[in-house]
Amino acid sequence: MKGVLDGAAPGLRVQFHATQALLKSIAQGETADVVILTAEGIEQLAHQGKVMAATRVELGSSGVGIAVRAGAAKPDIGTVDALKRALLDATSVAHSRMGASGIYFAQLLERLGIAERLKKRVIVEKGPVGAAIASGEAELGAQLLCELAPVPGIDIVGPLPDELQKSSVFAAAVMSGTAKRAGAQAFLDFLGTPAVQAAMRENLFIPAPRSPRRRE
Repeated sequence: MKGVLDGAAPGLRVQFHATQALLKSIAQGETADVVILTAEGIEQLAHQGKVMAATRVELGSSGVGIAVRAGAAKPDIGTVDALKRALLDATSVAHSRMGASGIYFAQLLERLGIAERLKKRVIVEKGPVGAAIASGEAELGAQLLCELAPVPGIDIVGPLPDELQKSSVFAAAVMSGTAKRAGAQAFLDFLGTPAVQAAMRENLFIPAPRSPRRRE
């Protein structure tokens, strides 16, 4: 969502972290007016009473993709076998440590039966995977397409093959302790506007259709 929010709401004060890192911060007392997380993360916070369940809106989804440094040759990843070859041929492969896509990609390497062979070539990033690709630290990187799209210095090869793809659905809600309820709700409404949804598409994020606002 970083590319979307940076482009559509440049004056907004936003903290960007992986889902698990954000959940940990909130559990430790971190507060905000609005939280954007995976749909599962928002549901977890709603059960804990940390967000107002009635304000929850689904924003959209993005799948996992592969990227290379800008100008580098793009490997064929169009089939399961082609993806395996590309990963095994790479000198280094990066994925995130705590993000939903990174956790899934680590499991995917196991599922493909190549985790052990890639063990010494896998770079687990604490920060954005795109930065590791752009710097040349990693030859290939896997992350959500919407997180790769705004990163300068990289080229997106494409999404994972359909048989291996796993999209992450994102949602947002107003935090229960906010003193700016009206402004927070207005921001959620803003995320459903055509301009923001166009920015989502530009950043390879598929917007969800908006339903009428739920009321408490």
